[in-house]
Amino acid sequence: MTQDKEEEAAAFNSDLEADMDLISLIDISKHYEMGDQTVKALDSVTVHIAKNDYLAFIGSSGSGKSTMLNILGCLDSPSTGTYHLNGKDVDSLTENELSEIRNLEIGFIFQSFNLLPRSTALANVMQPLVYRNISYKGRKELALEALQRVGLDSRVSHFPNQLSGGQRQRVAIARALVTEPSILLADEPTGNLDSRTTDEIMILFDELHHDGHTLIIVTHEPEIADHCKRVVELKDGRIFADSRH
Repeated sequence: MTQDKEEEAAAFNSDLEADMDLISLIDISKHYEMGDQTVKALDSVTVHIAKNDYLAFIGSSGSGKSTMLNILGCLDSPSTGTYHLNGKDVDSLTENELSEIRNLEIGFIFQSFNLLPRSTALANVMQPLVYRNISYKGRKELALEALQRVGLDSRVSHFPNQLSGGQRQRVAIARALVTEPSILLADEPTGNLDSRTTDEIMILFDELHHDGHTLIIVTHEPEIADHCKRVVELKDGRIFADSRH
C-alpha cells in the first residue's frame, strides 16, 4: 500500500471511530486573555468517550478540569478544535440549538445541588420537562419514576430544606435522569457530602452505569475516581494520563 493510501485509510478509520463515539474532542484548546498574557486552560486535548463509559476527569486546581466540564456541557466554546456530541458538530449549532442540547442530551449534577428552594422534590425533578411537549400528568409520572429510581419516592412532597444533603443530591440526580439524556455530567458531586453519604451516592452512580448510562465525573478526589472504569488525569491543561480500571 502506498503512503498516500495508508494516510487515506488512517483518516477514514479515524473518522469512523469518531462517528462511533458518543463524544469526540479533537485538538481542543481554550485560551483566556489576561492583560498581556494568554492563559491556556486547555491545550490541544483529544479524547474520545464511548456510550456507557464511566469516566472521571481528575486534576488539581488549575489543571483544566472545570474548563473541560464547561465545554463538555456546552456551557462554553473552545478557542480551537472540534467537539462532536452524539454525531453533532457542537461548534456549528445556534444558541437555541445549544440550549436544546443542554436540556435534552446532558443531565447536569452539581456539587451545590442547584435545587429550587421553594419547590418540592417532585417539582424540582419535573422542571426540565417543562420545555417539552408533555402534559402535566406525563411530566409527573416521569418525575415520580426518576425519584423512585434514586430511592426517594417517599420524599416527593418534601422541600430541599427538609432533606439531608444526600437526599438533595439524589433529587438532583433524579432531575438529571428524567430527560433520559445521552450523558450524565457530574461536577464534584460529593464535594458537600460526608464520607458515608458519599459512598451511598457513588454506589448509586455505579448502579446507573450498570444500567447503561454514560457518566462523566469531574473531581479532584482519587477516591471518587476509583469508582470509575476510566480515569483521565489533567495537568496544566493537557492529558497527563488516560487509564482504565
